[in-house]
Amino acid sequence: MAHHTSHEIVKYKVMSTAETLISTNDEQLKAAILKLISNIQKDPKQAGSTFRAKSKLENGFLTDVNIRNFEFVSDEPVELGGTDKGPNPVEYVLGAFAACQEIVIKAYATVLDIDLKSVNVEVEGDLDLHGFLNLSDERAGFKSVSYKTTIETNETDTEKLKTLEKLSVTRCPVLDIIKNPVELNGSVHFTPY
Repeated sequence: MAHHTSHEIVKYKVMSTAETLISTNDEQLKAAILKLISNIQKDPKQAGSTFRAKSKLENGFLTDVNIRNFEFVSDEPVELGGTDKGPNPVEYVLGAFAACQEIVIKAYATVLDIDLKSVNVEVEGDLDLHGFLNLSDERAGFKSVSYKTTIETNETDTEKLKTLEKLSVTRCPVLDIIKNPVELNGSVHFTPY
């Protein structure tokens, strides 16, 4: 990595596109969402969900991540000391945000009977490597995240579209995670090898 005398800002960009494939699936999707809502209204305890991920690093910065039945890798780009075999963790955060926006928009559009052709999300996050490298008191995470969501639809009802826009901002779990502090519990353990 080159030596920099001023704070270095690294920009990460993620672009994602979700295409609505066939509208006949929209009715099944709508029925599933409405059934879930109804079940939670009947028994609020069903709303609680716990998500889990496991990861193991054994070689350089290359990590093996396991979530449910899925396995993928995370790595750093060569200029940050990695082998560039996969996105790095902060890029996954941006990708998760983009995908979450698309899912939230699709879910609410389906319930609101808004026909979507596509949803495209572009996300960019800026972070200062001084914090990550312990060169200053800068925070290690993103200093800012910006996004642009483009929704392709033939819907003309402006009230429906305003409702969809509002819900995309207020009901996206990953947007909420990025925007607000989250209670965090954890510890570090050392074991001999």
